[in-house]
Amino acid sequence: MEPSSGAGETVLPRPVEALPMPALVSATRKLADKLIEHFAMGDPAALALAQAVVDPSAARRAVESPERLRVPGGVILAIRADVWARHVIPDPRNPRIGPSRRHPASNLIGTGESTRFRPLAEPIAVSEKRPELVQRLANQEHLAWAAQLAKEYVLDHNDWRESLRHQGVMTEVWLAATAFQHEDSTPGVSVPVTVEGSSRVTCAHDLLDLRSADVPYIRDTTKLRSHIRKLNDTITTAGDPAQVDPEVAVTVRCERLPALLLVGFEPHDGTTADFGVAVKSLVALRHVDSPKPWGEAAENEALADAVVDEIERRKLITGAKADWLRGALSPDQAKAAGFNDDPAVRAAAIVRLFAEHDQSVHAAVRVAITGQSTRKNITTKLLLDVASSLVMRSVSEEDSRKRERMRKYLKSAFPGELAKDWEATFRGTEELARAALEEVGKGEPGVATRELAARSAYPLVINGQLTGDRGTKNNDQPDRRHPGEVIDRMRSTRHGVHQLRQTLLDSAAGRRTRKVDETGQVLQNDDGRDILVTDADLRRTFPPAGQGPSPTPAPRNAAEDLGNALHDLATSIQAVEGAVKAVEAVRADDGTRAIDSLGADRGDCGAWRNILQDVLFKLPVWQQRSIQRHGIITEDPYELDADLDDDEVEEEPDDEFGDQPADEDTCPQDDVA
Repeated sequence: MEPSSGAGETVLPRPVEALPMPALVSATRKLADKLIEHFAMGDPAALALAQAVVDPSAARRAVESPERLRVPGGVILAIRADVWARHVIPDPRNPRIGPSRRHPASNLIGTGESTRFRPLAEPIAVSEKRPELVQRLANQEHLAWAAQLAKEYVLDHNDWRESLRHQGVMTEVWLAATAFQHEDSTPGVSVPVTVEGSSRVTCAHDLLDLRSADVPYIRDTTKLRSHIRKLNDTITTAGDPAQVDPEVAVTVRCERLPALLLVGFEPHDGTTADFGVAVKSLVALRHVDSPKPWGEAAENEALADAVVDEIERRKLITGAKADWLRGALSPDQAKAAGFNDDPAVRAAAIVRLFAEHDQSVHAAVRVAITGQSTRKNITTKLLLDVASSLVMRSVSEEDSRKRERMRKYLKSAFPGELAKDWEATFRGTEELARAALEEVGKGEPGVATRELAARSAYPLVINGQLTGDRGTKNNDQPDRRHPGEVIDRMRSTRHGVHQLRQTLLDSAAGRRTRKVDETGQVLQNDDGRDILVTDADLRRTFPPAGQGPSPTPAPRNAAEDLGNALHDLATSIQAVEGAVKAVEAVRADDGTRAIDSLGADRGDCGAWRNILQDVLFKLPVWQQRSIQRHGIITEDPYELDADLDDDEVEEEPDDEFGDQPADEDTCPQDDVA
């Protein structure tokens, strides 16, 4: 690929040469007929590709032996040809901008220029299984708006203009014939649209002073022929190519570009993939697995859309539900369509869909993800990461840094426990909480507590009341658990269920979560104001298994005295664990562990064993008393570890935001309402 900057400093400009004249109508028609004959294309699509081709006669020869590009589910047929830049357009919904799009679910559509329209939907294959795509628009202005947003993003993040000024487009762009259908009275038009190479075509159009959104409606071969003639006259007049006016030279270099025309698709026997799915797979295989991928956020956006599209295509969900899951419905539209307008309920539905055990749904998820990324092992962690991309579409936060932080924390906010059986229902918060309390009372946190956890993760993270690991620099955060681990701990206790219930009630009322006591009553400070939950509060109140209860500075009753004693016991046990590791860390001269060769005193070991065995006999009894008294189950951490996928083990702390102090509104220390 061409360098993205500095081309003028490192590469000599490509010499300009006279351009061929645009083909006559008869030659264009012959190529279109050839495409229809060999690939069953519709006439508008075939003619759009033919008009874009610089040399139709060469393209007709290529049609006889098209290239075969393997994709999951079949083979795409393609031909190489130079095309006129003025007869093709870049993808107006460039996948690179996926994380920055604002969807109707955020309730921001129409509130500003960047949200004037809803995002363009993914183009899909036309009916009759023709090798063409269709893109639906509200009107021409919808296309102009989307194309402008894509252009601004490209020029800010993937600017090719310096390279193109000196070299033009050096590697082929991939084009698919796409029909633009308008919801108003504007007639439909077909035009070649980039499915790969959108940034290069965007920059070429900018250098040609051409608005990409106008191309589908202004293609005129007669005017193009006149324009090319003038450019060639300028080159001829200059005599020496090196003497051609620099701006004219830039125009000549950008007027045509190499392309790969995607003209057919042969599915494998037994597959249900169509041309649209195959094209998305081809593009994603390049970007997701390339040395310079789109990035995790954009990759997960693409994977998430692919999953919903595939499930809808297989008719496992309705089109309306697919729109709700994609975030294509505003809260009012969702309610009118019979869906819940609460983003927490939507979040739970998305998580359940991606972790669904039903074989038909799971097969669709697997096909969609492997078709985009060639991943062979689809882990729970991957599925929840991808699901969080769809969940994020309900977030109305505009600040890009805060959105990135929310996205990062939300990824780890859904417990791995959600991969087990449960159902995403539309039942109310009170009904769900009662069911969860019944489960905990029986010592068996199950489907209701899982649904409660899935719903609660969204408001806790989005409101900044439960955050992820922010690293160690300038941050006192001894508890390194992911948000999902804290929530999983909460759902297994009565107190935690009450707190999760309050989270949902407060979120539905449009306020941040208030702190509750073990009976579910909202706590207040000395001046009568409600206390808001903080990340530190949740981590102290619901500590990791093995740390014991949080200590009470001034215990007032036997329960608090016992809590402090149990905390000391937990600290001592952790100290024993650390001391054992220190013993095993001592090395002999040959580098082996000294304890393995020298051992420890027999009497000491016997005494220590007796103490530990006595403790081990007492622990199950204490655990059973707790279950009988409180309905609380303390799960064996080793059993939990055994249920995790290999990819779900805790990673090294992420320092992406570690050098930033916690935002005041993200992690307050003494927060009150």
